Amino acid sequence: MIGKLSGYRILPGLINAHDHLEFALFPRLGKGTYANSTEWAKDIYRPSEPPVSDHLRVPMNLRLVWGGLRNLIAGVTTVCHHNPYHAVFDNGFPIRVVKRFGWAHSFEFSPDIERRWKETPRDAPFILHLGEGIDRHSAEEIFRLERMGALTPRTAIVHAVALDQDGWRVLRQRGAGAVWCPRSNLFTLGRTISREIVTSGLPIALATDSPITSDGDMLDELAFASSLLGRPLDDLLPLVTGVPAGILRLTPHPDDWIAVPEFGQSPELVMIGGRVQLVGQSLLGHLPASVSRSMHPLCIEGRRPVYVCTDTQRLLKLTRDALGTQDIRLGGRLVET
Repeated sequence: MIGKLSGYRILPGLINAHDHLEFALFPRLGKGTYANSTEWAKDIYRPSEPPVSDHLRVPMNLRLVWGGLRNLIAGVTTVCHHNPYHAVFDNGFPIRVVKRFGWAHSFEFSPDIERRWKETPRDAPFILHLGEGIDRHSAEEIFRLERMGALTPRTAIVHAVALDQDGWRVLRQRGAGAVWCPRSNLFTLGRTISREIVTSGLPIALATDSPITSDGDMLDELAFASSLLGRPLDDLLPLVTGVPAGILRLTPHPDDWIAVPEFGQSPELVMIGGRVQLVGQSLLGHLPASVSRSMHPLCIEGRRPVYVCTDTQRLLKLTRDALGTQDIRLGGRLVET
């Protein structure tokens, strides 16, 4: 197999430092820019109305698997799911899901942040949405976290859009990291972290967030970030490999790697833990028969057809039965059959 990879770039598996996997099939929700994420959440939270009610009929375990596949087709081998760890992650899940970390949602929706921080193991990262707004209240959150004693080198704040010079200064002083989701920020807030901050040397990882604010996948996020920063795609490789690995304090996984024509393009091969999790049509015939028999076709609009270890036909049937429609979209893209 290795000899068949001539002409491909072999890269570490990509790391998505922030996603909500259960929303992979949802459309973008919201009508415009908001002062903060709380305004957005109150506007879109209508669980008894379509399209939210429709998608909530799909069992959680199925929705989570679709979230894994959305990442896998973009070459992501490890994702940080910002919600409780689910048993499905340990049962043939498409990609690796970070397990050892503490988390809170945000100051608005997690009144027990201090308790959650104290209960997090001292050598594990602590992650929360913070500064997800353009108002003064959002800008003050980092100082609230600092006064709590929860802003340290093992803290990762997601979004950080509201931080001003003093906010970034205290983040740097405390050695904390940040997770940048530019397309999500611009959709909900009309603003994101500045180019100067992203390129300042601070530990800042690039992530997708979920399709309810950022459709597409990590390849779309990389292309967008490259354009926004005015930097070549290769310059962004550390933001989805080494930087998030450091922020999330991940154990090295040398058997997680991808083969791509070029960085930023769809992978032709994805290996996780030394096992084939995705393969393109050109390489499928070069796999041992015992491996190729376990692969299933997955065709996503705008992406090359691939084969994955998930039983996609069964997944599609169960999802369609729950949704009551043939039209299934993954990150906004039609799943084709």
